[in-house]
Amino acid sequence: MRILLISLALAAPLAAQQSCEALTRLTLPEITIASATAVPTGPFTLPNATRTINAPGFCRVVGTIWPEVNFELWLPNQWNRKFVGVGNGGQAGSISYGAMVEPLLNGYATASTDTGHKSSEPAWALNHFQRIVDYGYRGTHVMTQAAKAIVAAHYGRNPEHSYFDGCSNGGRQALMEAQRYPGDYDGIIAGDPAADWTHLYTGGHLWVMRAMDGDGYIPASKIPVLAAAVNKACDALDGIADGVLEDPRRCHFDPKVLACPPGVGGPDAPNCFTRAQIAAIRKIWDGARTASGDLIQPGLMPGGEEGPGGWAQWVVGSGPGMGGHAGLGNPGFQYMVFDNPKWDFRTFHYEAPKGFDSDVDFVDHKLGAIMNATDPDLRAFQARGGKLLQYHGWSDPDISPLTSIKYYEKVAQVVGHGAAANRSIEATADFYRLFLVPGMQHCTGGPGPFSFDKLDVLEQWVEKGRAPDRINAAHVASGRVTRTRPLCAYPRQAVYDGSGSTDDAQNFTCVLPTAP
Repeated sequence: MRILLISLALAAPLAAQQSCEALTRLTLPEITIASATAVPTGPFTLPNATRTINAPGFCRVVGTIWPEVNFELWLPNQWNRKFVGVGNGGQAGSISYGAMVEPLLNGYATASTDTGHKSSEPAWALNHFQRIVDYGYRGTHVMTQAAKAIVAAHYGRNPEHSYFDGCSNGGRQALMEAQRYPGDYDGIIAGDPAADWTHLYTGGHLWVMRAMDGDGYIPASKIPVLAAAVNKACDALDGIADGVLEDPRRCHFDPKVLACPPGVGGPDAPNCFTRAQIAAIRKIWDGARTASGDLIQPGLMPGGEEGPGGWAQWVVGSGPGMGGHAGLGNPGFQYMVFDNPKWDFRTFHYEAPKGFDSDVDFVDHKLGAIMNATDPDLRAFQARGGKLLQYHGWSDPDISPLTSIKYYEKVAQVVGHGAAANRSIEATADFYRLFLVPGMQHCTGGPGPFSFDKLDVLEQWVEKGRAPDRINAAHVASGRVTRTRPLCAYPRQAVYDGSGSTDDAQNFTCVLPTAP
């Protein structure tokens, strides 16, 4: 009913435009507007003090939606009559100010939410079901409804088009919007989505934590050794030796060739790997399985391990239990799953103890319906003309890109009514397209072409009917474009034409690949 009340407010007749300061007197169900401040054109330091921008004049609205979903809405004086909601990474808990900057600078009204908790409080979810629901799906939706109502009040008209842009957990939020609330947005961008949240935590974060525990731990100093060996074995499989694997599924590199002498049981050394370390690499690449062999979560892909956003950050960190997977997994299991701040990841059961479900099943049963954005039935979103642009880095060291492929193919089967694969994908392509990004790490960075104007591509599709078959992307280093490549709508891949620079996107064609 609370969501319905906000929806009814949106359906009310529009009044004359209200000034920024007057918005504090706006009465909307379950919404409290704490402040509405006119920000002049000029330098503006983001509220989290991470950067200062040269901002256009805008109205900064700060508010709360029942019970404790905080949000901000920025309303530019020179409005382009569109709205952009932005997502949150990790476990949310703060306004995504950085993600609001570009939409604001380009004339969009833009909003973000903390989804109902503060990231500065690690135990925010402990015995607090409402906060978990708000984080899982409700917070983004009520932020969207509130923002649209305030936009209408301020400008005297509804936005002509509404878009959502999120990556990682924000990608999960994006898919959740398309699945649960198909009327919220005309176009949605879902990047590297943490869609299958429960299996990402059990078969992704925890699996990597366990692999990197004890003798299996690999120091960050060894990651370049692994990366160089992968490139030597697989880089040229796509016809170009450029440090980027176009399709890592074709790479069948066995890390045992990096074993320390004599054989895999030899002593540790800076340029080789012990038996336990090799076993850990295999576990991470193979993916999480139960003892009986059932796949829980696909593994990470080989390639792109090196770099500031690669394995050093996400997989190994500064020591056992210190990588990015542990930083998300530990609090997730302690405060959201087992309600025990002293929970130890070594106690997790991948198989069912006698008489009990496995811990994997327990997590699925407790949080799956709230957290997982895996419903493949997007026909309601399709029917209202919505467009979904999904992308995923092939070298993502946090979330396996195979999860995005799996979800896309499930949607194609539902939308195509179980037709043959090619016909199902054709039926899906009118509203949903997936782009795999070779060499891109988690949401950005890596050796591949990771920079592209996603929102412009989506707008062209929604507003002008120009469905993207390929997207030109760039690799940027020290603020300079060093390479461009096309990203191809799945399942097509970029193939070099055989002449001209391999760093120029115009010399590549998108074609259907042979089986990997």
